[in-house]
Amino acid sequence: MLKTASIILIIAMVFASLYAILLVVSPQTIAGSTLEARSGKTLESIQDPEVSQTIVVQTRHLGILALTTCIAMFFILFVGFKKGEQWAWWSFLIIGIISWGYGLVMQISEGDMLNMILHLIGIVLLLIGVFLPVKIFFAKKSE
Repeated sequence: MLKTASIILIIAMVFASLYAILLVVSPQTIAGSTLEARSGKTLESIQDPEVSQTIVVQTRHLGILALTTCIAMFFILFVGFKKGEQWAWWSFLIIGIISWGYGLVMQISEGDMLNMILHLIGIVLLLIGVFLPVKIFFAKKSE
Protein backbone atom coordinates (compact mmCIF):
# COMPACT_ATOMS: atom_id res chain seq x y z
CA MET A 1 0.00 0.00 0.00
CA LEU A 2 2.80 2.41 0.88
CA LYS A 3 4.62 1.64 -2.36
CA THR A 4 1.46 2.30 -4.40
CA ALA A 5 0.80 5.55 -2.54
CA SER A 6 4.41 6.62 -3.08
CA ILE A 7 4.08 6.01 -6.82
CA ILE A 8 0.86 8.04 -6.89
CA LEU A 9 2.58 10.85 -5.00
CA ILE A 10 5.53 10.73 -7.40
CA ILE A 11 3.02 11.16 -10.25
CA ALA A 12 1.36 14.00 -8.31
CA MET A 13 4.70 15.71 -7.73
CA VAL A 14 5.72 15.32 -11.38
CA PHE A 15 2.36 16.82 -12.37
CA ALA A 16 2.86 19.69 -9.90
CA SER A 17 6.40 20.23 -11.19
CA LEU A 18 5.19 20.36 -14.80
CA TYR A 19 2.51 22.87 -13.79
CA ALA A 20 5.16 24.97 -12.02
CA ILE A 21 7.44 24.76 -15.07
CA LEU A 22 4.51 25.92 -17.24
CA LEU A 23 4.19 28.94 -14.94
CA VAL A 24 7.89 29.69 -15.40
CA VAL A 25 8.24 28.98 -19.12
CA SER A 26 4.87 30.26 -20.34
CA PRO A 27 3.41 32.52 -17.65
CA GLN A 28 1.23 34.24 -20.26
CA THR A 29 -0.86 31.05 -20.60
CA ILE A 30 -1.81 30.85 -16.94
CA ALA A 31 -1.90 34.60 -16.25
CA GLY A 32 -4.00 35.17 -19.36
CA SER A 33 -6.50 32.50 -18.32
CA THR A 34 -6.84 33.97 -14.83
CA LEU A 35 -7.11 37.56 -16.08
CA GLU A 36 -9.78 36.61 -18.58
CA ALA A 37 -11.77 34.69 -15.94
CA ARG A 38 -11.60 37.60 -13.48
CA SER A 39 -12.08 40.57 -15.75
CA GLY A 40 -13.05 39.34 -19.20
CA LYS A 41 -9.90 41.04 -20.56
CA THR A 42 -6.93 39.43 -22.25
CA LEU A 43 -3.29 40.23 -21.59
CA GLU A 44 -3.05 41.59 -25.12
CA SER A 45 -5.89 44.05 -24.51
CA ILE A 46 -4.13 45.78 -21.62
CA GLN A 47 -3.12 49.24 -22.84
CA ASP A 48 -0.12 49.70 -20.59
CA PRO A 49 2.59 47.14 -21.46
CA GLU A 50 4.20 47.59 -18.03
CA VAL A 51 1.01 46.37 -16.35
CA SER A 52 0.80 43.22 -18.46
CA GLN A 53 4.54 42.64 -17.98
CA THR A 54 4.07 42.92 -14.19
CA ILE A 55 1.33 40.27 -14.28
CA VAL A 56 3.56 37.95 -16.32
CA VAL A 57 6.58 38.48 -14.04
CA GLN A 58 4.47 37.83 -10.92
CA THR A 59 3.10 34.64 -12.47
CA ARG A 60 6.62 33.47 -13.31
CA HIS A 61 7.67 34.23 -9.71
CA LEU A 62 4.77 32.09 -8.49
CA GLY A 63 6.04 29.29 -10.71
CA ILE A 64 9.50 29.47 -9.14
CA LEU A 65 7.95 29.28 -5.66
CA ALA A 66 5.82 26.31 -6.73
CA LEU A 67 8.84 24.57 -8.24
CA THR A 68 10.87 24.96 -5.05
CA THR A 69 7.95 23.55 -3.06
CA CYS A 70 7.85 20.55 -5.41
CA ILE A 71 11.56 19.95 -4.91
CA ALA A 72 11.11 20.09 -1.14
CA MET A 73 8.18 17.67 -1.33
CA PHE A 74 10.27 15.20 -3.35
CA PHE A 75 12.80 15.22 -0.50
CA ILE A 76 10.03 14.67 2.06
CA LEU A 77 8.63 11.83 -0.06
CA PHE A 78 11.94 9.97 -0.32
CA VAL A 79 13.30 10.75 3.15
CA GLY A 80 10.20 10.28 5.30
CA PHE A 81 7.03 9.25 3.50
CA LYS A 82 8.42 6.09 1.90
CA LYS A 83 9.63 5.04 5.36
CA GLY A 84 6.17 5.51 6.89
CA GLU A 85 7.05 8.47 9.09
CA GLN A 86 4.05 10.45 10.34
CA TRP A 87 5.68 13.87 9.98
CA ALA A 88 6.01 13.23 6.23
CA TRP A 89 2.34 12.20 5.97
CA TRP A 90 1.28 15.39 7.77
CA SER A 91 3.59 17.44 5.56
CA PHE A 92 1.95 16.14 2.39
CA LEU A 93 -1.55 16.61 3.79
CA ILE A 94 -1.05 20.16 5.08
CA ILE A 95 1.09 21.51 2.24
CA GLY A 96 -1.07 19.78 -0.37
CA ILE A 97 -4.33 21.13 1.00
CA ILE A 98 -2.91 24.63 1.32
CA SER A 99 -1.50 24.73 -2.20
CA TRP A 100 -3.99 22.67 -4.23
CA GLY A 101 -7.03 23.40 -2.04
CA TYR A 102 -6.57 27.16 -1.97
CA GLY A 103 -5.91 27.20 -5.70
CA LEU A 104 -8.98 25.08 -6.43
CA VAL A 105 -11.27 27.29 -4.33
CA MET A 106 -9.91 30.43 -5.98
CA GLN A 107 -10.20 29.03 -9.49
CA ILE A 108 -13.78 27.86 -8.89
CA SER A 109 -14.73 31.28 -7.49
CA GLU A 110 -13.12 33.01 -10.49
CA GLY A 111 -14.48 30.60 -13.08
CA ASP A 112 -11.01 29.93 -14.51
CA MET A 113 -11.60 26.54 -16.16
CA LEU A 114 -7.98 25.83 -17.22
CA ASN A 115 -6.52 26.37 -13.77
CA MET A 116 -9.52 24.77 -12.04
CA ILE A 117 -9.01 21.53 -14.00
CA LEU A 118 -5.27 21.54 -13.27
CA HIS A 119 -5.88 22.12 -9.54
CA LEU A 120 -8.58 19.45 -9.47
CA ILE A 121 -6.21 16.88 -10.98
CA GLY A 122 -3.51 17.88 -8.50
CA ILE A 123 -5.68 17.64 -5.40
CA VAL A 124 -7.22 14.31 -6.44
CA LEU A 125 -3.77 12.75 -6.99
CA LEU A 126 -2.57 14.19 -3.69
CA LEU A 127 -5.54 12.96 -1.67
CA ILE A 128 -5.37 9.45 -3.14
CA GLY A 129 -1.64 9.27 -2.44
CA VAL A 130 -2.03 10.56 1.11
CA PHE A 131 -5.13 8.66 2.23
CA LEU A 132 -4.40 5.31 0.58
CA PRO A 133 -1.76 4.35 3.19
CA VAL A 134 -3.31 6.14 6.18
CA LYS A 135 -3.52 2.88 8.21
CA ILE A 136 0.22 2.37 7.81
CA PHE A 137 1.02 5.79 9.22
CA PHE A 138 -1.46 5.59 12.07
CA ALA A 139 -1.44 1.90 12.96
CA LYS A 140 -1.91 1.08 16.62
CA LYS A 141 1.44 0.46 18.25
CA SER A 142 1.74 -2.84 20.09
CA GLU A 143 2.97 -2.34 23.64
